[in-house]
Amino acid sequence: MVDEKAPPKKQGLHGWKAALAVFGCGTLAAFGVFGVLVGIAGAFLDLTSSGIGSEPGDASTSAELIGEPQASIEPGDIDLCSKNLEASSNLSLARIDGGGNYEDTAGADEWRISDLCQWELVPDYTVARPWELEYSYEAIVSATGESRVDVASEAYDARVEEISAGFQSVASEGPGDLADRSYFVYGEISPGVTGYTFLAQTRSAVYEIKIEAESESETGELVSQNAMHREVAKLVRISEIEFEIWIPGSD
Repeated sequence: MVDEKAPPKKQGLHGWKAALAVFGCGTLAAFGVFGVLVGIAGAFLDLTSSGIGSEPGDASTSAELIGEPQASIEPGDIDLCSKNLEASSNLSLARIDGGGNYEDTAGADEWRISDLCQWELVPDYTVARPWELEYSYEAIVSATGESRVDVASEAYDARVEEISAGFQSVASEGPGDLADRSYFVYGEISPGVTGYTFLAQTRSAVYEIKIEAESESETGELVSQNAMHREVAKLVRISEIEFEIWIPGSD
């Protein structure tokens, strides 16, 4: 007798196994494409957010990302207290003053814009009570007979000599690391109250940021200087952007 060879076994997957494999591969491919799209979207968001919402201490790059300043402005274009501070997503602020300090001398030979506003500030630093914030500025749009930057610089220099006067004791002070020029004072305003005052100049604008915080400890030790500086840096970043945009480029 001649042995008959058994028919060769079929290779590969067939029937329900093949259908399952195709379905599985298609699903994995779909997830792979989705993952790539998510990665691209994430990279894009990181890139676009880095210019405005990255580390607040990097204020020097903010103005570079917004282009040239306006050739001219209209009355009301610079209004940080009412338009810009509270609108920032990086700050947690509640205004506590009644307003009424805004001045815009548009039309005069010397054009100055100024304001002073007060806020409750909830910092990134964990606190039981909000901090008190006072923000003031003067932007010189035009000056008679001299450079508006020189006028602002004179005002800055005069104010530097005065900002430590409100402190009961000073723990540290000196030139700051933000804006075109800056100076800070940190210490105790009164028993159990820490103060941080930051004076800055951007172009022909001079602005001052004052933060006061009650001690969270029973010993009355000073609130972290780094935590206060972080909040100040956010405010400087907003100020830099606004003054770089709205103060015209030509003197």
